Amino acid sequence: MNLVLLIKSRPGIQVKDIARIFETCERTVYRDFNTISLAGFPVYSTPGKGGGYFIEKDYFLPPLRFTCEEAASILIAAKFFLKQKGFPYQQDIQLALAKLEGILEKDSKQYVQKIDKKISVYLGELKDYQEYSNIFRQLNKAFLEKRQIEITYYAIARDKLTSRTVNPFHLMFRGGFWYLIAYCQLRGEIKIFRIDRIKKIQLTNTIFQVPSDFSLTSYMGKSWKVVRGNGEPRKVEIKIFPPASRWVREEMRHPTQEIISLNNEVILFKAEVSSLVEIKRWILQMGSCAQVIKPEELKKEVIDEIEEMRGRYRKR
Repeated sequence: MNLVLLIKSRPGIQVKDIARIFETCERTVYRDFNTISLAGFPVYSTPGKGGGYFIEKDYFLPPLRFTCEEAASILIAAKFFLKQKGFPYQQDIQLALAKLEGILEKDSKQYVQKIDKKISVYLGELKDYQEYSNIFRQLNKAFLEKRQIEITYYAIARDKLTSRTVNPFHLMFRGGFWYLIAYCQLRGEIKIFRIDRIKKIQLTNTIFQVPSDFSLTSYMGKSWKVVRGNGEPRKVEIKIFPPASRWVREEMRHPTQEIISLNNEVILFKAEVSSLVEIKRWILQMGSCAQVIKPEELKKEVIDEIEEMRGRYRKR
């Protein structure tokens, strides 16, 4: 049933993606297709590159039934986003939760009510996006209709307002902020725009197409968080001492990271990043527990920052 629901919600899905989602092998997925075919479900496939599986659009599944654990997992995920003030889809989530509660059986409803009191989600102080609801509505419309938009954007590095015409590709939430990934006509390249720095937005009647080879994963590359940097990625090595070394071991900071144990709880943190700006901030947060081994450029930047900090505290 989960396989049928997945195909219904994602027509054209490929076997490799189904296997990844269900954490199984492709051979098992093909066997499951034979089973649901014998059960009478109208599942079809399209051959060739880009082909996949789908169910006839006019076919309706019977009413959904959730297990106690499934209903609770949806509730927990919803609470995660409802904690963020001004989340653009907050009202939709609240309506969805109300509908979910309406179709739950008595046992499941009681289970959810009990577990709800035992689990809380705290995200820290995040940006309140309530005043940007119009921007999100306009972006949703632009995404669906593939229309260019004109924005007035505050470039914080230059402390200047600029007018841009952009092709919106993707909306991304990372590090507590929302970002728009779009092709900028002014710069002639794909850029990242922070939503709360968009001061005005207007849809145009110009239609565009997202390049078929665009991939968010490839575009973000080896960025530490959001800053992509220019040129080739740099290999960094940081010696980290306790107690910071203990919690660094527990965290996944970067997809390329490698942690090597040295001695007395000292570790060597290695990664390959596209920009040194954000990782420098992370190093400074650890204070005397971190020592940059390489590259020399990063080591110099950290030393210069420390010297400037020291100058702030010198008695005059």
